[in-house]
Amino acid sequence: MTVETQNARCGWCRHKTVMRPLKETTSMNEGPPYDGDRPGWQGFRCSGCDMPSFAFGIFEVMSGHVQAFFPQKWYPLGPLVRDYPKSVPESITKFAIEAHGCLSVGHHQGALMCARSVIEASAKAKGITSGSLEKKIDALFTGGFIYEHVKEAAHEIRHMGNEAAHGDLVDDPISSEEAYAVLELMDMVLDGVFISPGKAAAQKAARAAKKAQSSGA
Repeated sequence: MTVETQNARCGWCRHKTVMRPLKETTSMNEGPPYDGDRPGWQGFRCSGCDMPSFAFGIFEVMSGHVQAFFPQKWYPLGPLVRDYPKSVPESITKFAIEAHGCLSVGHHQGALMCARSVIEASAKAKGITSGSLEKKIDALFTGGFIYEHVKEAAHEIRHMGNEAAHGDLVDDPISSEEAYAVLELMDMVLDGVFISPGKAAAQKAARAAKKAQSSGA
């Protein structure tokens, strides 16, 4: 019997999907063949985005053959490489990419602290350099750089980042789902502060160039 398909959340596209097992990617712990539970790795491919993932779990072996596989952890937890448009300052992009990199290897508190740094750096990039992070976020809103729902997203990142920095998550560590949600909020802030305005400015420039070309023809 071969390993069956598994229902899981893909670390690449983040959708709940059916993971198809990849042939010849089964790797159980070394040792003499025996029946029972054996830990090991199995490769899969997402039915949605077609990207490969690996799962660590338990193989159920009977008569020397795999009867079932029970995944315990999936890798990667998130995209290993994240791209941002040039409208996001390079120094901030590096922090944002590092946040996603931390998430991809299960370093959730590191991801939170990077996300918090992204928010503070974003405020400073808009000339907001004084006061606490709480006040910087509020200044982003009053300055017209972000909408209210984006302001609330930034404050949630601030709260979670503070908990990570102060060790408040030691007894109640953050889950991968919670960390992913925080990075979604981080990307929402980047979109509000840099990406959407950059797209609007590019569209405005393209329209003006087209109009100038038409009038000069």
